[in-house]
Amino acid sequence: MKKSRFLGLCLSVVLVLAMFTVNAAAARTLATDSTASITVKSAVENDVLAAYKVVDITYNDTDNTLTYAWNSDFADYFNGTTSYNAIAYTVQNFSGLTTDSAELKALLSNLPGYIAEKSIASVATQTVNNSGEAVFSNLAIGEYFIKPNSSTSVYQLMLQKLEPTVEDNKYVIDDVEFNAKHKEVNVTKAADKTSVTKNEKVKYTVTVEIPTYAASAKNKAFNIVDTLEDGLTLDTDSITVTIDGVAVSEANYTLTSDTNTFTLAVDNAKYEAFWNVNSGKTLTIVYKAALNDNATSAVKTIEKNTATYTYSFYPFTDSSTNSKTAFVDVTTFGIKIDKFKNGEPATKLKGAEFALYRTPVDTDTLPTVTIPNSSIQGYLLEQGITTDENGLAKFDKYEANGTKYTYYLVETKAPSGYNLMTTSIDISFIDSEVDAEGYITVEVPNESGFQLPTTGGSGTVIFTVIGIVLMAGAVIVLAVSRKKARK
Repeated sequence: MKKSRFLGLCLSVVLVLAMFTVNAAAARTLATDSTASITVKSAVENDVLAAYKVVDITYNDTDNTLTYAWNSDFADYFNGTTSYNAIAYTVQNFSGLTTDSAELKALLSNLPGYIAEKSIASVATQTVNNSGEAVFSNLAIGEYFIKPNSSTSVYQLMLQKLEPTVEDNKYVIDDVEFNAKHKEVNVTKAADKTSVTKNEKVKYTVTVEIPTYAASAKNKAFNIVDTLEDGLTLDTDSITVTIDGVAVSEANYTLTSDTNTFTLAVDNAKYEAFWNVNSGKTLTIVYKAALNDNATSAVKTIEKNTATYTYSFYPFTDSSTNSKTAFVDVTTFGIKIDKFKNGEPATKLKGAEFALYRTPVDTDTLPTVTIPNSSIQGYLLEQGITTDENGLAKFDKYEANGTKYTYYLVETKAPSGYNLMTTSIDISFIDSEVDAEGYITVEVPNESGFQLPTTGGSGTVIFTVIGIVLMAGAVIVLAVSRKKARK
């Protein structure tokens, strides 16, 4: 029993000492050289934050008093003797401003510009860790202005005190933690297809989150620049701009464009007049671009389309811009014809001509024709493609159609000494089915044999038929004449 009481007493002592240790770590008795830490929480990993001391607090341990004064780097600013601030503030006046007051925000909003102009060095910089925290350790007591040096978010103003308090009739100092106020902005890019046919259009959609800038911010401009590679041609008339599905008037932005690029820009005045009430909403830009016949666009050449979103991550200075990019790729493929003698794949056939058709889709508006050798309606894409001495012919720059529609290959002229095909070949393929060069290969065997010439058009066919009829008539007349002669 005595042993149990002794262990219980020891445990109680340990608990008391532990409580004392925690309290001592949280609030430490103030000394002339006391320091503390400021921890910024809820920030963005890898952002770089800088701390500037604006108010000095000095402790006199002889008479146990505190004195407050402007830090020498910022005395002119708060005394109202610069173009950045014309109102004189005492430290006491400044401390009396409430955290979210418009007056305090307006006063602090010019501070970043003053820091930049005077090249004031920060007392410390910290990079936000993977927990979203930046810890400024061993700071002398005082008041600190904290701003981002680099970021992907839009930060609000941050001010934090390391000020002694009184506990048990003595001054103590404590570490400080607070949550940073910032808003992430994003940009995305999408296309309605991953591969494309020459001269056909791809629909692109760019979405960005409209930045949220404080009323006291100085630089509220932002812009979106969309850049196409040379193989794509922008349809400038197709550009539409909406916010959450509602059309935006062109008076609210400046749009410039050429065949490969467009820029949507919003300046400070336009932001104030329209965009501020839409901050945080989704801005959507939709447009179309066509794959052209430039040499830069070739089979299996990736056509990259890049959207760059530029905004101010700290809108209280003119030099704090950052950019985010999003891109989407489209690729063009091809159809390769392997023409050979039926049953002899090594015997390649030169001089066969082909045409390529496809079936329509819901968005097509052009009139269709009946695809030869079928009863199917479709569009003529290309014709007159002829096989070479290797039996090879190519239809370049066509998309992988998958199940969206069907290509039809039609032979329009047979190789010399071979029969013309009387059926069309339907073709469907996906991206993964092409070869290393970006082609899907279609094998087309041909039967040898006699065939009436048809290349001269309907007139030559009529004359040929008439000739055959006349020859047949002559044979009949000759036979009848010989029969009469025998009689």
